[in-house]
Parts: sequence; structure tokens; C-alpha cells
Amino acid sequence: MYIAIGKITRTHGTAGYMEAIPYSDLPERFQKLKTLYIENEFGMQGFIVEDVQISPRKSLLKFKGLDEREAVRFLAGKEIWVPEVQKIDLPDDTYFIHDLIGLKVFDIHGHYIGRLEEVFSNAGNDIYRVKVEDKEVLLPAVSQFIKKINLKEKKMIVELIEGMLE
Repeated sequence: MYIAIGKITRTHGTAGYMEAIPYSDLPERFQKLKTLYIENEFGMQGFIVEDVQISPRKSLLKFKGLDEREAVRFLAGKEIWVPEVQKIDLPDDTYFIHDLIGLKVFDIHGHYIGRLEEVFSNAGNDIYRVKVEDKEVLLPAVSQFIKKINLKEKKMIVELIEGMLE
């Protein structure tokens, strides 16, 4: 089993570097891994990490043997995976995105609202996209709205303000 830790957004320069966005606040994690995996039609394909450069705005990755822009262009838009045994321990009240996707969302009164479908990273905080019947609701991932997350029960308790579901 694998977990997604980031996404390659585009090529960078002409020497085979790629820009990547980490799915955590720990971009330096890319520097500690020797092999990263990309899913293709045959399954997971491992790539040996040759170089990682971290900056405040982006991370640059280079895989061994892929030394030209054209050689890595096919990786743009692909997620970066690692074996689940390599996942890191997170601080309390911090979660892997893949663990949140699919959670059932309830209000503080126990009424079912919908399913968490996607997590967007935003400058101030993450945003949860919840599918509510035939529409979507965007919830800021802050304690004012998110009251409890229980991964074992696969549910999230939220407190909504008036008009949020309209």
C-alpha cells in the first residue's frame, strides 16, 4: 500500500528537474527519501531521487537517469507516492489528506451533512470540499468549524454557521 505525499506540477529548466508541491508542511521530507513512486498504467514505478532543492515557494526534484526536460514531461500532474511503511508520525490533530478523504461529515447535533471529497491547500489554512447531496460546501479547516475528527469511525463533526449549506 502506498500513500501520496505530493504532486509534480511541471518541468523546471532543461536538466530534468520538476517542480513539486508537498501534501504536508514538511517539504524537507523529499530530501530524506531515496526512492519515490509514480503510478502508471502498470502500477507503481520507482524513481531514484538524485537531487532535491527546497525553497519557500516550491520544491525541485530530479530523478536519476532523467536528465532532460522531455524525459520528465510525462510526469507533470502525477502524484508522488511512498510505501505506507515510510509514512511519518504526525503531531496531534494533524492528518494525512488521504485519511480525511471519504470521511462522513456530521453537524454538532448528529445530522449527516455529506462526505469530504477533497482538501485544498490555501495560504491561511486548508479548505475541505464536502459533497452535500447535489451541491458542494467549502469548509475552512479551522477549529471554529471543525470540532472533531475520528479516523477510526471515519467521521468528522463540524459546527456550521447559518447559511453555510445554502
